[in-house]
Amino acid sequence: MPTILVVDDSLSVRKAAEKMLLEAGLDVALAANGEDAMVWMSSNQPDLVIADVIMPDKSGFEVCTFIRAQANLVNTPVLLISGFVDDEVTRQAEACRADGVIKKPFQGASLRKRVVELLSARKGQEALAPGAAPEPKSTLPSMPPRPAPAAVAAPVAQLEKIRVLRATTQGLEARVAEQEKGLAQAVAQVQDMHTRLAKEEKQSIELRTRLADLEPAVASAKQLLQVLAEFARHSLKP
Repeated sequence: MPTILVVDDSLSVRKAAEKMLLEAGLDVALAANGEDAMVWMSSNQPDLVIADVIMPDKSGFEVCTFIRAQANLVNTPVLLISGFVDDEVTRQAEACRADGVIKKPFQGASLRKRVVELLSARKGQEALAPGAAPEPKSTLPSMPPRPAPAAVAAPVAQLEKIRVLRATTQGLEARVAEQEKGLAQAVAQVQDMHTRLAKEEKQSIELRTRLADLEPAVASAKQLLQVLAEFARHSLKP
């Protein structure tokens, strides 16, 4: 069963591609970046490689160049994927001898269909008798028409806006989470203060009650002291 290596720094893209390819009955290996893909291919030989054009370490172009430089991988089909396709992407794809470029997000089963086509073409070439001249192969059989610069500028600008908004949203979410944490601590402190105040108020009420209960006894004691003082005065007279 053919093995397809999917290389993309986006987990959602990797999972989407994996689902489509598994449904086609293909084995799938995943790599989160170009470096990991190259390490994997040093001990494994995929039947086809799908690589994202833009990745943090090695680009899809560099992954394709690496494959074309390996004797055991040189004929491996390489399908590049990109969020946008312009003249520069097309030029670099041709320069590294990629077999095609597909725009993501994938539309329907376009990715699965293109992978099956490339695998079938490779199988047909391998089945040619020794010495037979292979059919001429287009450098980029699935390359889409080159869009005019004006047609590319709008989606590129929109993509950049989305990235900025995503980064801003993530920053705001982090700040909201931090503020929620601070508010929760403040609420806990206020609740603790309310509990302490209620306890102190209860103690104050108990003290006032006890003092009120003692007031008659204090008044009686004062009267008794006055009587004793008066008695003492009369007793000391000659």
